[in-house]
Parts: sequence; structure tokens; C-alpha cells
Amino acid sequence: MGKRYWEDLVEGEAFTCRPVAFDREGIIAFGKEYDPLPFHVGGEASDRSIFGGPIASALHTLSCCTRVVVEAHGEIAILSGLSIDEVKATGPVRPGDVLTVEGSWDGLRRSRSRPDRGIAGVRCRVVNQRGETVLEYGYRYLVACRPTDSV
Repeated sequence: MGKRYWEDLVEGEAFTCRPVAFDREGIIAFGKEYDPLPFHVGGEASDRSIFGGPIASALHTLSCCTRVVVEAHGEIAILSGLSIDEVKATGPVRPGDVLTVEGSWDGLRRSRSRPDRGIAGVRCRVVNQRGETVLEYGYRYLVACRPTDSV
């Protein structure tokens, strides 16, 4: 499939992302570098936390899921990201978890002030291998409309 433009997107259309696996080393490395709360960095404090061991930062989980969402889109004429909306971390992501992102297009509308582009929302629900929801969020992109031929 070639490049897709705003007109090619369909409200409610679902897309499939490849699974994302989390391991202890990756969780701890991300936690130490970017979100050093005790339950993200391993060690005794992590083991004594309410989680009983290290869990992935929501920022880590969101970053990994963003990667597979972008891959799943294929070649879309995204001009810019506009927002990440309503991030809800509803369950811990533990070492050994394999996550699947269930995504769909949502809130498609053409720009009134710039008709050569449109707004495209994405809603995502992330579930682990047990079918438990661990993260819910959305994006809004600015997407180019199909170019018109100049005659």
C-alpha cells in the first residue's frame, strides 16, 4: 500500500500492532535513566513496594507502545503530532509481560482554516498476555490531505 492521506483514514477503523515484550533489565534501565522511582529501578526498595518487584514506568510503556502504533500506521502523511490525550495507567507492567495495542482511528475532521490538512485521532487500549488492560490513551495527529493535481 502506498502513502495514505487524511481522506484515506476511516473513523473507527481498527489497526493491529505487533506485540511488545518487557524484561527486567529493560524496565530497570529505563527507570534508572528516566523515571527513578523505587519501584522502577529494582533492588530492595522495589521488592518492598506495593508491587513486590520492579514494574515498567508508564512513560516506558507509552514509549514502547508509541513505536508499534507508528509502525502499524504504515506510510501516513503525518505532518505533526498534536497531543497525547488521557493517559490512564490502569495496571502494572511487569517483567515477562507481553503487551498488545488495540488501536482505532477516532475524531477525524478536516481543518476549517487549512483545508489541505486534517486532524486524526487515535484511541489505544493496551492489554497484557492475560487480557488485562494496563494502559489507555489517545493521540491527535495533523495529517496532510491528498494533494490536488495542478493543471
